[in-house]
Amino acid sequence: MNGLDGAMKFYIAEWHGAPLLLVHSVGGIPEVATASRPLLRVIYLSPESAASGQGMAQAKAEIQGPYPWLLLTMPCPDGPPYRSGVIFRRNQTVHINWTDGRHGKPVIAAEEYLAAVTLSMYPWGNDLTRGAPGYFLSGPSEASTLWKIRRVEFDMAGRQIFTMSPVQLASGLPEVDFSSIADDILRQKLEADWSEVQRCLAGNIAFSLITATKNVAESLVLVALGNSPGRMTFDQSLTEVGERLKVKQSLALPLDFLAYHLMSKLRILHGQCHSDRVVISGRLVEPEFALTVVADLVQVLRSTGLARR
Repeated sequence: MNGLDGAMKFYIAEWHGAPLLLVHSVGGIPEVATASRPLLRVIYLSPESAASGQGMAQAKAEIQGPYPWLLLTMPCPDGPPYRSGVIFRRNQTVHINWTDGRHGKPVIAAEEYLAAVTLSMYPWGNDLTRGAPGYFLSGPSEASTLWKIRRVEFDMAGRQIFTMSPVQLASGLPEVDFSSIADDILRQKLEADWSEVQRCLAGNIAFSLITATKNVAESLVLVALGNSPGRMTFDQSLTEVGERLKVKQSLALPLDFLAYHLMSKLRILHGQCHSDRVVISGRLVEPEFALTVVADLVQVLRSTGLARR
């Protein structure tokens, strides 16, 4: 049987009550094919539609319709929690001869699907052009099936290869937006560290998760202090934040005392992972306790308005 990995076109029909997937063989006649990876129904949402209850409700209804877009998933080079794939759109209903690989079969009605090639033909192309990438909904459930477009590339055949990240993991991680951070370097550092938090959480890498959450918190403290921190350590910068909060001095980020104490916990817990501290204490940080840093960081991000509530 042929596969769909490099396909530009395939057909979906029904045979004896079961779905039938067909792709052109070397001889040009559509032949029964198999999808080695999931072929998912998806609906595209603009950033505005994804942010509205009406837009989400409409997308959830459309995804169960007869002709949604289809996402042929593929291994993602970025690893979890990211996802990659090629989008196919329904083109028309056709009547074709086909074969099961050994015998010719009678003409059958089938839906022809074509790979998305020209970016400007699709609504996501317009959103990408204006610097506002949208989302694909891959199921009728809640936010765990909403995926944000992070990158679009083209393979040798011109097919659009999407890389997406989940808006919310099963663990409850929200979508964050660091675009309001004016300092380019700090914004890029925050985005990289947040991606590392997601990677460690998805892979249950507890001790690296502590480091990743601490790194995010440290960058947030630098943003909050503006240009004043200089060569301060995380401990010194955090102390400065605490002093400013006590005298009600403004910060570049709206941190409160709860956020300050949660970040202090992240700093202390990270220190407990150092080899010398482990030797002195005679024990490792328990994985279950290590995972609590995620809820702490999410609370900090929400207090600053950088994460959706």
